[in-house]
Amino acid sequence: MALQQHEFATRPALVRRAIHAHESWIEEKLGVPVEETVIFESRLNLSQIGIDKVLGCSGALVHPSRATRRLRTLVKGAEMPAGWPPILSISKVLPSTRDLRAALSEMERGPSSQVEWEDCPIALQLHTLTTPVVVMNVHYHAGPSSDVESVSPILIARRDCTQEVIRLLGDLDSRDSRARLHTLNGSTRTISLCQWDDLVFDSGVASLLRDDFEAFWEREAWFREKKIPFRRGYLLHGPPGNGKSTAVRAMMSSRGLSAFTLRLFDERTSDSDLDDLFDAALKERPAMVLLEDLDRAFPRDGKSGTNISLQYLLNCLDGVATGQGIVVVASANEPALLDPAILRRPGRFDRVVHFPNPGPTLRAKYFSHMNSAFQVNELEPSVEASDGFSFVQCREAFILAAQTAFQKNDDIRAADLLAGIHRLRQTMLVGSMRGTQAGFCQAPMTEVTQ
Repeated sequence: MALQQHEFATRPALVRRAIHAHESWIEEKLGVPVEETVIFESRLNLSQIGIDKVLGCSGALVHPSRATRRLRTLVKGAEMPAGWPPILSISKVLPSTRDLRAALSEMERGPSSQVEWEDCPIALQLHTLTTPVVVMNVHYHAGPSSDVESVSPILIARRDCTQEVIRLLGDLDSRDSRARLHTLNGSTRTISLCQWDDLVFDSGVASLLRDDFEAFWEREAWFREKKIPFRRGYLLHGPPGNGKSTAVRAMMSSRGLSAFTLRLFDERTSDSDLDDLFDAALKERPAMVLLEDLDRAFPRDGKSGTNISLQYLLNCLDGVATGQGIVVVASANEPALLDPAILRRPGRFDRVVHFPNPGPTLRAKYFSHMNSAFQVNELEPSVEASDGFSFVQCREAFILAAQTAFQKNDDIRAADLLAGIHRLRQTMLVGSMRGTQAGFCQAPMTEVTQ
């Protein structure tokens, strides 16, 4: 199979030559001669999983692909041939945000490094396959008309596992890593990017939600080793307008997760739809299941607002319908109104996170977040005047201030913000006097607003 100098081989020939170099090792790992295997060519760089599972460097993957994230939840063992050290490439990743101020902030911290697994086969044992598979990247030159080297990612499997591998590759494949919200029997929408740094948290929320969520995904191996189901549940509660929806967006964006939800209050929704919801999430795992307004759907007084039975929901939360790599996130305005059965059993929700109206320190931080030109001392009147406001109401006051500044063709001043707060207060008072709901309510999570 040796190639003569200046001779170009076809891609299939180079693939077979690469396999021949590791033939004995591949046969040992798969348990059959190479002649009894099938070679799959894929556009997915499945060898990238080696950085996680072989080298233990998950932090090196700055923006892991959806296929890599999914494969993480399926791998129970990975091995490379002795005497073949892997070849890795490292490159710099420029800021991806479109916001100029955020991009400059990223550049000040220095560019991130992206590591790519270039060469060395890996034998993978997967939870979903009965036998191991071998993945590797084959580099080749397309010929004299091409000025770049190409890569062909391949997967080698036993012939009797062909159907299983086809199903696996179909499940792993996806268009991109953008987070999407899928509504059962409804539309699918791409979620706009939201970073954790875009949120103003108090320390309690940051610890219970952000830190726990990120640690969960980084400790998958620990869950597997301890034989603990690799899934997590979060209940976010608090009055409307305090960031529950935005927090969900940040959770989805940070891992490129797709979320699956359903219309709990639609009269056509039934228990079988809950099954379909979790089944859809399992096919896209790692993924999120999103359940909104549980306190309205399953209140303590038993006057349910949904056709889904409480017991069926409890079965799902206890693990009957959930699976590895699934995060369940539920919301409630007032958890005290929830049927106690939902909260009574530990493990249904691992973290219960309160999103209250912001105190003075957080309001000051939020206004500074909206406009870094504000001085701390000049914000004191606005912080005092906005007592009792939700984050959404603080944002609305800032928008009113921006409108005033626009009309004056000037920058947004602290005095404009204070005037915006007073205007909002007046609007709320008029609304209350007329017997309508005062203030500004947060949009449902299915709208996923800023």
